[in-house]
Amino acid sequence: MKISCNVIRDILPLYAEDMASQDTRELVEEHIASCESCKKSLEEMRTFEEPPVDTDIAPLRNIQNTLRRKKMQTIIFSVMVTLVFALVAMAYLTTPEYISYNENAVSIIERDDGTVLLNFSEEVSGFDVNQYPAADNSGYVYDITTWETIWHQKISKNNLENTVLNPNGETITSIYYYNTDGSENTLIYGDPITDGSVMTLPRLVLSYYVLFAVGFSLICGIGLVIFRKKEKIRNGLEKIILLPISYVFAHFLIKGLHSATYLAGRDFYAIVLVTFSLYFALLAGRNIFKKLSFKKPKSTL
Repeated sequence: MKISCNVIRDILPLYAEDMASQDTRELVEEHIASCESCKKSLEEMRTFEEPPVDTDIAPLRNIQNTLRRKKMQTIIFSVMVTLVFALVAMAYLTTPEYISYNENAVSIIERDDGTVLLNFSEEVSGFDVNQYPAADNSGYVYDITTWETIWHQKISKNNLENTVLNPNGETITSIYYYNTDGSENTLIYGDPITDGSVMTLPRLVLSYYVLFAVGFSLICGIGLVIFRKKEKIRNGLEKIILLPISYVFAHFLIKGLHSATYLAGRDFYAIVLVTFSLYFALLAGRNIFKKLSFKKPKSTL
C-alpha cells in the first residue's frame, strides 16, 4: 500500500525523536528512500536548533526600577503625612496659653550687684522678653509675658529657672508685663516711660507671608492655564505651585484663621516645618496619582 507524503510527515516527528515503533520506522524509511521531499523534511527536523535565549535584562531592570520608585514614593508619602500630623500635634500641645499678670506667676528680684532676676512660679512653662532703649537714654525698657502649655500641664512638669534680665550690667529703667487680651501693659518694676498707658500689640507679619503665598499660587495657576499644552513647563509649574499651597495649608493648621502673633519666630518656624513636610507629601501623592491615572484604561462607547 502506497502511503502519501502527508501521512509520513505527520509521523516524522515521532521518527526523528526515536519514539515510533519498529514497523512505523520501517515504513518511514521505505518512503523517504524514494521521496526527496520527505527526506529533506526529516533532515530539517534533525538539524533544527532552538532559538537563542534572550539575555537582555534591561526591560526587567526598567520594570524593577519603576516598582522601586513607586514603592519609595509611597513610603515618602506615608512618612511625610505622618510627620505633618506629628508636627501639628506638637504645635498644638506647645501652643502658648498666655497668663494674665499676677505676682504669683512672676516676681522681680533685685540683687546687690545691680542685676535683676525674673522668678517664675510652677505654672509658668515659657516667657518672652523684648528689650529696647528708653526714650531719654536712661537705660533699657523690658516688656515681658509668660504662658503655660498643654504639654507642660499634662506631660512635662519642668520648672523654669530664675532668669537674669541684665547679665552685662545694663541699666533697667522699667519692666512692663504685657497681656495678650488687648489690655494695657502693667508696670512691675522701675518708673513709667510715659504719662499715659503702654500697650504691646501683636505682629501681623504672618499675614503678609500668607498673602504672598496666595498671590504666588495664583501666578502659578495662570501659568498652568497658559502652558497647559506644553508638558515640560506644565509639569514644572505643577511642582512649584505645591509649595505656596503647602504654606497656606500649614499656616491654617498652625494658626487657624488668625494671623496675629506675639511669637512670630516660633509660629513661623512651626509653619515652615509643616510646609516642607506637607510639600513632599503632596509631591509624592501627585506622582502616585499621575501613574494611576496613566494606567487607568479609557472607556469606549
